[in-house]
Amino acid sequence: MADRRIYAGYYQRYDGKLIYVVSMAKDADSGEDIVIWTPFTYSETHKYFTMSKKSFCEYVVVGGKRQAKFKRQTQMKIRDSTIEDYRAEGFRGPIRKESFRSKNEYDKWYQPHFSTYYEYAKSLCEQHGFLLRKYQLCMAEKDYIGISKEDFRSLKEDLIFLKHCLKTVLQDYEGYFEERFVTGLSIRKYAQAHGLNRGSVDYLQKKFFTALAHELKERDEAQGKKRIRTT
Repeated sequence: MADRRIYAGYYQRYDGKLIYVVSMAKDADSGEDIVIWTPFTYSETHKYFTMSKKSFCEYVVVGGKRQAKFKRQTQMKIRDSTIEDYRAEGFRGPIRKESFRSKNEYDKWYQPHFSTYYEYAKSLCEQHGFLLRKYQLCMAEKDYIGISKEDFRSLKEDLIFLKHCLKTVLQDYEGYFEERFVTGLSIRKYAQAHGLNRGSVDYLQKKFFTALAHELKERDEAQGKKRIRTT
């Protein structure tokens, strides 16, 4: 699998850890293909690592099953602000391509991926534009386009719940959410617009995600449901 093409974007390691591949390079001495990646964390400070493409494309055995060491996560949309941040640090960023999906192809991408309510809240905000467009497309077509009926129901519940929270218990964060996740300002641009440093905005974002995670958990407890992965 060393000839496998590696794209800029999100990948999940065999142990569940998420990473973001930012670029490919060549070793100056050996000419070997090198993958440049950074861990997927809540921090806006990126630490970059390298790994040979050969190692990146290896297979491992986990629980007696052979699987890819890294699996591409095509369901995780790359935000424009994320691309902007990586470009600011000297990386080219992925090339956008239009994709077309049959209405009979279902995305298995929603809530079961999250092991904590913080991850759930973070994804709900960062993927908001993508989730909203998917919902609006299904409503316009009066059909489940690229999503299962069950996932569509969960998606609708989440979008309504988030909107309600921002109008009530999380009203203090409504402006921040609008600028960051609807308008699409990066943390750097939001900080500049409000005369703040990146650390202050990063702290504000963590407070927001934590508060939203608390509301998501309380909703589950009140409804007797468990919308995150427990194992």
